[in-house]
Amino acid sequence: MIDFIQVSKQFGTQDVLKSVTFRINAGERIGIVGPNGAGKSTIFGLIGHDIEADKGEIVIPKHTRIGYLHQQLNPHAVDLNLLDYTEDSIPELKTIPVRIHELEAKMETFGPEEKERALKQIGNLQHDYEHLGGYEMRARAEAALCGLGFHVEEFAKPFASFSGGWQMRAELARTLIASPDLLMLDEPSNFLDLPAVEWLQKFLRAYEGTMLLISHDRYLLRSLATVTIEIAGGNATRYQGGYDYYLKEREDRIHHQLAAKKNQDREIEQIESFIRRFRAKSTKATQVQSRIKQLEKMERIDAPATLANHSKIRIGEPPHSGHEIIRLEKAGLTYDRQRWIFRDLDLNINRGEKVGFVGYNGMGKTTLLRSLAGALQLSAGKRVLGHKVVVGYQSQDFAETMPPEKSVFHIVKEGNPAASESDVRKLLGGFGFSGDSVEKKCEVLSGGEKIRLAFARLFIDPPNFLLLDEPTTHLDVNGREALESALKAYKGALCVVSHDVTFVRNIAGHIVAIDDTGVSRFPGGYDYYLEKVEQRTAGGQQSPGGAAASPTPATAKPAAKGKDARKIRAQQREAEKALKKIENKIEKLTDEQTALSEEMMSRRDADFAAINTRLAAIQKEIQTLESQWEQTAEELEG
Repeated sequence: MIDFIQVSKQFGTQDVLKSVTFRINAGERIGIVGPNGAGKSTIFGLIGHDIEADKGEIVIPKHTRIGYLHQQLNPHAVDLNLLDYTEDSIPELKTIPVRIHELEAKMETFGPEEKERALKQIGNLQHDYEHLGGYEMRARAEAALCGLGFHVEEFAKPFASFSGGWQMRAELARTLIASPDLLMLDEPSNFLDLPAVEWLQKFLRAYEGTMLLISHDRYLLRSLATVTIEIAGGNATRYQGGYDYYLKEREDRIHHQLAAKKNQDREIEQIESFIRRFRAKSTKATQVQSRIKQLEKMERIDAPATLANHSKIRIGEPPHSGHEIIRLEKAGLTYDRQRWIFRDLDLNINRGEKVGFVGYNGMGKTTLLRSLAGALQLSAGKRVLGHKVVVGYQSQDFAETMPPEKSVFHIVKEGNPAASESDVRKLLGGFGFSGDSVEKKCEVLSGGEKIRLAFARLFIDPPNFLLLDEPTTHLDVNGREALESALKAYKGALCVVSHDVTFVRNIAGHIVAIDDTGVSRFPGGYDYYLEKVEQRTAGGQQSPGGAAASPTPATAKPAAKGKDARKIRAQQREAEKALKKIENKIEKLTDEQTALSEEMMSRRDADFAAINTRLAAIQKEIQTLESQWEQTAEELEG
């Protein structure tokens, strides 16, 4: 489908790609992996024509429809609401109806031959419209937006009114529903919470086109990629298998390459030794010249490029604490006394427990974490800190608040002025800072380096109660795995908010789930939590709570009694009947819509103008019925 042939790209003095050659076949799902800055996004930029190659050729078949989600939002003026902007993902779906209308308007003036040609053209346009999913586009947009965490009542809000993270979700939905031939996703889970990541994984599993995925999310890579391409050291290496296959094959390749390099280095040393010993002897001149030519012709084996340095993060022994780390009693937090983020919450964290906080964005995970850390004062209830508990809290934006003029060494030293220089340097070495790099100023650090530095500062004086908010942001796969290993070995208590499924699965032994029904604790890891949620969903219960001690809902409606209860049940039955009638009408209209579309495609003598008029009327009827259905459903739920 796409061929890279001897492609090179340089930025400044850095050779990002050096004569890379590889093929992307139709239908493949390819994970693009490599260290930060290695050139993964450069591959996307070249395919998407954002940048041009310095050398080589990139062959892309004509008429290939490409869907490209950039890692960062490209600011642009959008004067549409959320749903309309998301739905407006394929330009042809706007132009096709206009062209059909123009042809229909002119048909009265056409002769028989011209009319037949126009009818055929309208049929082809109608086929293109249906093939591109024109009739289903609004439903696709609504489903994708809901799957990625938007609420129906937000659909009519201006796109520009949403934050950058939510705009990125809309961009992702817009890219997905276009069903392109080639789907390119650059870190699609960066702004997603765990439920949205799960939805994205299911959607992409069903996607039938060619997919290129850049991600540090091992869950997505493992579950989606069938082929892996590693970009490292300016080279591109293709592996005919998924992420786990790639890890094993890559390790074997590195061992073989290291062994081959070691043998070659030994051979070179022997040749150079011979040259040094006999260069001055005329009797050996011929042999010396032969050895020199041998060295000149020898193709040197490079040291294998790796995903990142294999520095190990080590967290020192935290101070001993009492058994109970923290306790919330009837705790509540609100900003306006109208909507409570959480209320009447009882929660205990004990020594050594590692707890993952999960739930949709905006439900209060970060707020609860900050309340536990003492960074937010409760509106109600009590926060009781245990005996000799030392809190260490790292927010999402801590790395961005570092003074730009201060050095790496200085930032960590500030975290524990009593620490010796050698201790600071030793700790920094575990986070990938060694030699002169400890003198680098914060202003020149990458996002990943800032995150590693923030952890180094936190761990120079280890707390026994650690609270981390999205700690894997900006970390590549190797960095995430190093952090996981350190936190697994950490002896203190840990509470963590993360959208990285693999990270939460590997770290958390307990789950605290936060949704619109309240806060619930699960005495098991992420898989245990998913199992309990599935059981409750299958049983028709909305709340995921109750798997542990009783859940603590943010609000609770009093149960109706006596005559009121009978009246409510009667109203519910009437509402259910009304819903069924509306659903039947929608089903009949949808069947008619399908039949008319098929008639336009199969019959040359079809009355296209009349059919298009009826299709438009059907679509309007369906929209009206759907609005009635939503209103009735809301009344039923109320």
